[in-house]
Amino acid sequence: MKTKRRYLLFQQSFLSPLRTATGVWQKRTSLVLRQDEGARVTFGEVAPLPGHSDLNLNTAVQEAKVWSESTDENQKFPHISPAISCLNSKIWNEQSESLQLPLIARLWGMSEAISHGVVKRKIGLLRPNEEIPVVIKWLKSLPSAVQVRLDPNESFSRDDLLRWSDALDGFSSIQFIEQPTGPQDDDWLLEYSQKSPVPIALDEAIGRMHSSFDLHQLPPHLFLVIKPTLFSDWNTLIRLAKDPVRKVIFSTSFESPFGYEALIRLSALSPHSSGLERACFLGNEHEFSAHHQPILFSPAVPSANLANLWQALTK
Repeated sequence: MKTKRRYLLFQQSFLSPLRTATGVWQKRTSLVLRQDEGARVTFGEVAPLPGHSDLNLNTAVQEAKVWSESTDENQKFPHISPAISCLNSKIWNEQSESLQLPLIARLWGMSEAISHGVVKRKIGLLRPNEEIPVVIKWLKSLPSAVQVRLDPNESFSRDDLLRWSDALDGFSSIQFIEQPTGPQDDDWLLEYSQKSPVPIALDEAIGRMHSSFDLHQLPPHLFLVIKPTLFSDWNTLIRLAKDPVRKVIFSTSFESPFGYEALIRLSALSPHSSGLERACFLGNEHEFSAHHQPILFSPAVPSANLANLWQALTK
């Protein structure tokens, strides 16, 4: 069976500028890989992500060109390995019936107010003495059925985290604070998480670990927020998602429709609410309506429909 490999660059603008602690985003450019093995068509994606990845997109494109022309299955492609691992994974196996995902975590400010479910709010945008009262007031205004994830994007010092933890102590609606401190505090954060009054989630720190072995050694009380587009071993992600002891949260990297479909299929394996917000691309050309439903199913979009989109983009 002859294998055909292709790649393309996919650019999409955010509906409105997306502000995080690492800066303001206007648009997103992704490198998408496609592999055809007979009737089986699969996709994978990589893209730079501020605060998570120092991927050089030009270097990745050069690797993709070599990969598309290669017949050596043992050849290494370090920059595009997450995309290759994705397109070779089992998540592209067509399922006999669709699976309903748990309610996804919505990004606060990108969609209508919710009365139940999970909402994620970016913090670390102001000084703690200014921002804490605002967030506390907002928490008190939320319906009791809403759970909250707070994401400072590594913007906190140790003292900042202690101040926030004290302020949030007693709010049962808080699921976790996501990656509050930077790389210099990784070891301290792991130790502090054991006594923190507010649950802690790792995000960027996961990308700094040396191997999947390190992930399995993490204490099970930690939430693991994983952006699969940055992860070079999707088989490990599948095993983690199915592990009943692990609190695995799959999260968007603001993928193209191809990468987002892969993320939905992977997220269906985890019982935890994933961060699959896509309202920031609502109304853009080439979006699939199935990716914007309040309740998601896996698969959301058949591989054949993705192949049709590819054809439209490469005419």
